[in-house]
Amino acid sequence: MPPIRRILLAAAYAALIMSSAWLLDRFAQQQLTAHLRDEAAHALALAARGDTPYRWRFDDAESIVAGRAFGAAQFRFAGGELVARSSGAPFDVGIVLRRPVDLALFPQLQIVASADGPVQLEVVVYQRMDAHERVLDATALLRGTDAPPIDLAANAWKEGGKAAVAPRVAAVLRLRFRMPADSSLHLRTAALLRDPHAPRLDLRLARRVIDAPVPPGDASAATPVFRLPRSRAAQNVDIDAIAQMYTTRQPLLLLPQDARVERQIDFRNAVFAALPGAILIPERGVEAAFAQARAEADGVLAPARPWLRWCLLAMYACALLWSRLRPARSVRVRAVLEAVLALAGPLWLILGERFDGRPDAMQQLLIACSLLYAVALSVPRNWRWAGSRRAWVYALAVVSLAAFAGFALHDWSEPLRPIGTAHVARYLAWALLQQYLVCAVCTARWQLAGANRALAAYLGAVGFALLHAPNAALMLATLMGGLCWCTLYLRERALLPLAVSHAASALLLLALLPRSILASAEVSARFFQ
Repeated sequence: MPPIRRILLAAAYAALIMSSAWLLDRFAQQQLTAHLRDEAAHALALAARGDTPYRWRFDDAESIVAGRAFGAAQFRFAGGELVARSSGAPFDVGIVLRRPVDLALFPQLQIVASADGPVQLEVVVYQRMDAHERVLDATALLRGTDAPPIDLAANAWKEGGKAAVAPRVAAVLRLRFRMPADSSLHLRTAALLRDPHAPRLDLRLARRVIDAPVPPGDASAATPVFRLPRSRAAQNVDIDAIAQMYTTRQPLLLLPQDARVERQIDFRNAVFAALPGAILIPERGVEAAFAQARAEADGVLAPARPWLRWCLLAMYACALLWSRLRPARSVRVRAVLEAVLALAGPLWLILGERFDGRPDAMQQLLIACSLLYAVALSVPRNWRWAGSRRAWVYALAVVSLAAFAGFALHDWSEPLRPIGTAHVARYLAWALLQQYLVCAVCTARWQLAGANRALAAYLGAVGFALLHAPNAALMLATLMGGLCWCTLYLRERALLPLAVSHAASALLLLALLPRSILASAEVSARFFQ
């Protein structure tokens, strides 16, 4: 091949990779905007109806903090409720909070529970994670009936045994029960409710976007939506001013979207830390959020069709089975179909299902179908475990590049993120599974389909990056790492060096990179939490 052609092909390949990186970043931005828009629309609809976003059902271990009732003699989940047996000492049930709650906006606690004996209930609140607890003696005696709402604005709070003012914010919320020994509590639901006399948000009013806080009375004919400045220092000033103004209704804020995804999430968290009750609307989705909110408040949203997911799963399972029992005669067509089908299930879970780490029955079957199909594609096996010494040298070279990038970008004023031994072991197994799917299944088949080594590695790397959506930094890192690992696999056909290289590189970057660059290693819906 003439040298000029090699140079042109290399330049085209580099341009393809750069454009793919840009498109992945745009895709992450779009995913974040859609997530923030949906969250804002739901919050706006609840504010218009006077409803609450804070409702809990105690039907499984995920519904309470640490999955246990602290201090109870025994506890279990049955019939959609938590059943706890008292040891005679107080026991606590921690309510899961995604972020702090503004108790001034939601000052009533409704609990649905019953017991076979007298119960004394205390509400325990920490305003910050490092603060002292404040306790409200609710003294609710539950004998098979539901207690009335508890007024959290009451003046009966205590801190350290002394009288204290009612907390404004709850970073931690616990229910403490005192019961005779061997008596049982049946805890079903809890909810934080708005003040029934609080004004509701009128979604029909015109909206007025303003750049600085103004008294609510100055915008009586319109709904004020505050546009916060781009400057972080100015943002803090405006957030503090808004926090002092709004004590009875939720302020509406526009999230600037001219920064990286990680910066936007960092800013979102800062807003909620200062204004837990704020409704944050993405700058690129204002009209869509209000239109969606009006549809939800009016009850005209398309009804959920859970059966449709099952129908799609059945079709996917049939396609997998057909692919194995009646494979295409053309080697290239068969390779393309197998690569697409193997990748379709995981991408569906991450992109379509908004996977939160707690798979429901349908998602469990989707994972099982995808895994069985991927394993079946290696019968007979056409790859090796350990590989040659050269494979390990190249794999460790990728780790060296990751370490160099991590140390170069590390913020030395911040400590390393802790990574335990159990985390390392789990991640190594997870990396092995990912490398098998991306390299041994998909990349190898892209090459069988007629792609040259560089193009096959590129297609494998893009699929690998999409499996980490919508985490923008992680998608870019896995695109670059995937190019290295997929290329190495096509040379050596060895999995274990790639898995070790993948796990070591990922853990190094996770430990070294600041959160402003790599917010977390989470994907799908968990990335937004």
